[in-house]
Amino acid sequence: MHQASISYVFVILSCGGAGILTGLYIFFRRWRQQRLVEDTPAARIRSAPAGYVRLSGRAKSIDGRPQFAPLTGRSCVWWTYRVEERGNGGWRGVSVPLDDSGTSDQAFLLIDRSHQCLVEPEGAEVEPSDRKVWYGDSSDEVPVALMSGLQFAVGRKYRYVESILSEDAELSILGEFRASTGSITNALEDEAAALLEKWKRDQPALLARFDADHDGRIDAAEWETARAAALAQARHNTIEQAPEQRVCVLAKPHDSRPFLIAATSAGQLAQTERMRAMAGLAIALLSLLGTCYAIARVHSDSDSPQMSPERVDQR
Repeated sequence: MHQASISYVFVILSCGGAGILTGLYIFFRRWRQQRLVEDTPAARIRSAPAGYVRLSGRAKSIDGRPQFAPLTGRSCVWWTYRVEERGNGGWRGVSVPLDDSGTSDQAFLLIDRSHQCLVEPEGAEVEPSDRKVWYGDSSDEVPVALMSGLQFAVGRKYRYVESILSEDAELSILGEFRASTGSITNALEDEAAALLEKWKRDQPALLARFDADHDGRIDAAEWETARAAALAQARHNTIEQAPEQRVCVLAKPHDSRPFLIAATSAGQLAQTERMRAMAGLAIALLSLLGTCYAIARVHSDSDSPQMSPERVDQR
């Protein structure tokens, strides 16, 4: 085999090997996630055990304060976006006033019947409820996204991609279910603040309770007393709650198991993971077949008899 043929074989093996390894990685990763979706029993928030669980419910913003997607301004509980520029090698991120990409890490609620838990989406693999892709000619002024989602890239220099989880979207989530001290602390502070606002609306009752020097106003020291009383009341309310109503959180597992949030049913999520696993297997098989075929062609070309100059002259 000639030196050139050896070089061709090396390139073929390198490219084919990369395709095979990529396809196998996709296959085993997606197959594992499919099995976890199917094999992890469904649980209710009220009775969910601590540890790795699969929960379903509706997405809700905390205290009715939704987030807003950076590019379109749509109301949601979670978002991610990126702005890309067309280059010689395809689309790549660009520097824009909002940065070229971003993902929300703000917690939201998962509601199952009358029970709820916090979802901390940082580190999750998310299947969004809506995804928009549109194109334009500026990185500074993002054009309005077409609501139909249909737009052509021909002649456009920039691409904008945004995905969201909508308010009230039906979610299936695989993650680690646990009590969160930080979340409980935040919840107590929020409830104490709400109590203070309620007390401030009834000034006579507030003065009667906390105006220690009876001067007709609440000074700084008396306000701290009121704040401490509100915090104590909030703590008492939390202790009096049933265990299933206390603040729990669904978050990324501490081990290597996946953290999946999908705006779909568990059955549809398992089917999606199965299709992706099959796509990965197809990539691996096609890469293997393509590699074998290319090597066979190189061997065939190198082994074919070459005409000598004398035989060419005789002809």
